[in-house]
Amino acid sequence: MRKNIIATTAAILAASALILNGCGSTSTAEVVTTAAVETTTAAPETTTAAETTKEETTTAAEETTTAAEETTTAAEETTEEETTKEETTAAETTKEETTAEETTTAAETTAAQSTGADPSAIYSKVTGLLPGMITVDANYISNYYGIDASQLEGYVFAMAEDVTKADTVAILKAKDASAVAALAGQLSAVQQQKAQELQDYMPEQYQIVAASTVKTIGNYVYLVMSSNGAAIEQTIAASVG
Repeated sequence: MRKNIIATTAAILAASALILNGCGSTSTAEVVTTAAVETTTAAPETTTAAETTKEETTTAAEETTTAAEETTTAAEETTEEETTKEETTAAETTKEETTAEETTTAAETTAAQSTGADPSAIYSKVTGLLPGMITVDANYISNYYGIDASQLEGYVFAMAEDVTKADTVAILKAKDASAVAALAGQLSAVQQQKAQELQDYMPEQYQIVAASTVKTIGNYVYLVMSSNGAAIEQTIAASVG
C-alpha cells in the first residue's frame, strides 16, 4: 500500500514539473510540492492507523484468550471442589456405616454374654435336692479360694450348714470367656481341699466329693458335690445350655 502511495506521489511531482515549465509560475510549483508532501505524510499516518488497529485487534484477541483461560480455570476449580466434596461425603458415609457396624457388633457381643440364666435362678431350682445350705459372699470366696467376684457376671457358692456333710454347690458365670479356665482351676482347688478334710474322718462323704468334677458350659463353671449330684448337674446344664 505504501509503495502505491509513493508511486502516485512521484507521478504528481512529474506532472507538476511539466506544468511549471510550461507556465513558469513559481507559486504554483510550491502549491503542488506542498500537496505532494502532505500526501506523502498522510501515507505514514494511514499506515500507523492500520498498525494501531492491528495491535488493538491483537490485544483484544489476547484478552479474549485470557478470559477463556480464566473461565476454564474457574470451571476446573469448581470441578475439583465438587470432587473433593463428594469424596468427603463418601468418607463420612463410610465412617458412619463402620461406626454403626461396630456398635451393632458390640451390642451383639454384650447380648451373647448376657444370655443364659442367672446363677441364683439356677440354684433356686435345685435347693429341694440339698440339705440345709448357706451361701457365702464375695469376701469369703476371695479369702478362702482366691475367686475374684469382679470377674463374674453372677455366682452362687453354697455349702451345707452341717459341717459333717460334703454338700457344696458352686455356679460361676464369667464376664469374659478368657476367665473360664482360671475359674475352673479354682473350683478344682475347692474340691481337693474338701476331699482332704473328709478323707480320713468321713469315708462316705469323701466318696461324694471324689465322684464330683468341675464342668464348664460357655461362660459357666460349676461344681456339685452332693449325693444328688447327677440330678443337680442335669438341671444346671439345661438352664445354661
